[in-house]
Amino acid sequence: MLGTPLALAEDKEVTVDLMMSPAGTGPYLAWATVQTYAKDHHKWLRPKAVEAPGFVYNVRFAAVNPSIWKTTMFGSGEVVEWAALNGKPPFFDKPLEAVKDYRVIGTLSQTSNLFVATDDAIKGPVDFVGKRIATGLLSQNEWGMAQRLILDGLGITEKTKSYSPLGPNANVEALLDGRADVGTVVLHSAMNYKKNLEAGPFKTLMSSGRPWHYVSIPKSDIEDSIKKTGVPFMIREIPANTMSNQPEVVTTVGNNMLLSVHKSFPEDIAYEFVKLWVKMGPIVAKYNATGGIWDADSIANMARNQPERIHPGAMRAYKELGLVK
Repeated sequence: MLGTPLALAEDKEVTVDLMMSPAGTGPYLAWATVQTYAKDHHKWLRPKAVEAPGFVYNVRFAAVNPSIWKTTMFGSGEVVEWAALNGKPPFFDKPLEAVKDYRVIGTLSQTSNLFVATDDAIKGPVDFVGKRIATGLLSQNEWGMAQRLILDGLGITEKTKSYSPLGPNANVEALLDGRADVGTVVLHSAMNYKKNLEAGPFKTLMSSGRPWHYVSIPKSDIEDSIKKTGVPFMIREIPANTMSNQPEVVTTVGNNMLLSVHKSFPEDIAYEFVKLWVKMGPIVAKYNATGGIWDADSIANMARNQPERIHPGAMRAYKELGLVK
């Protein structure tokens, strides 16, 4: 059994940096809320939200900066860690060996990476040929990486008229302004879609007054791409009416968005952190929509399904909380 945490024994506050995403984005704001209220729920643990360009950046930065390994957690994901470990361009020009030593603290959300269009003739990725595609930034694993990887895997990217990684808001604005034919949005969900979070670009689409629709990717195409490339996409079959403007099932790729650390991160801090995170999910929900998908079962999802990837301190907490047998 782990001993008494050093911080607790010395009655000394411990700051854990949480390297996330740009200021103003959902993950950053959620952890900023935790930062604000953590002192009311833990004697000494002080999470600190840290702005960063995106999760692709986080995974790369952590891999080459061992000085942060014992003090920093970072937003990550199954797909981006796979891409980093395998050196997948244009995101990583060579494999990052340190990524094999990353361990998961918990699941931030289950994502669905969605293409959208205003032209009714665009019904599937095959219709992207000769079209102008706009996505989020390539430094963003959910808004830019997933879209590029699936289109690369389907052999579509090189057949488009243009491929522009503009950013979450800018790509939808380009679609509505007629500067792009296809855009992208991302849905964040708790397990089994029991709660869902639509980011700002959804609202931009809904308030535009323009007709638009989701572009499903055939399940067989996703399966073929996974088999061909090895990318660990989830296949997301989103029930009708889960999202705005969704009268029918939509099929697309998705990802477990993660909070990760290096394996050298202290076990006692990881243990205390998970307990605080699970406790504060409902509290964050009062101030930030992301908290609504931070129920205990959803946070512990990876711990149940891929226990070999979980940091031992985090796993101890999940077992103690009864979330993992």
